[in-house]
Amino acid sequence: MKTLLKLISVLVLFLGSAHALAATDLSFIKPGLIHQELRPNLLAKGWQPVPNSAIQNSSLYAQEIHRLGLTEVVDCISMEIDACTFQYRKKNQVLTIKTITRLGEVASFKVKTLP
Repeated sequence: MKTLLKLISVLVLFLGSAHALAATDLSFIKPGLIHQELRPNLLAKGWQPVPNSAIQNSSLYAQEIHRLGLTEVVDCISMEIDACTFQYRKKNQVLTIKTITRLGEVASFKVKTLP
């Protein structure tokens, strides 16, 4: 009986996770894609830029990107790798994308579900 209950619990957790992943299909985001080319696809799928209202506290490089219209830039490190972080929101989820190089190549991304 305990084994059956454990199996049911695992199955419920698995199905719940699978549903969350299905609802957030981001399989089109691949490392190496250029952020500015990816952005229209994100907007078309309902992801909204999270404007950085405290951009004056970010790096000069991030402020430059912000002035170019990418208001979702969180911050950047302008050194050898030129890494930046961008945020989008869709319902109760926040998507964070990290890029590298001046071209803005996607290095990684993660989705966080808010309560």
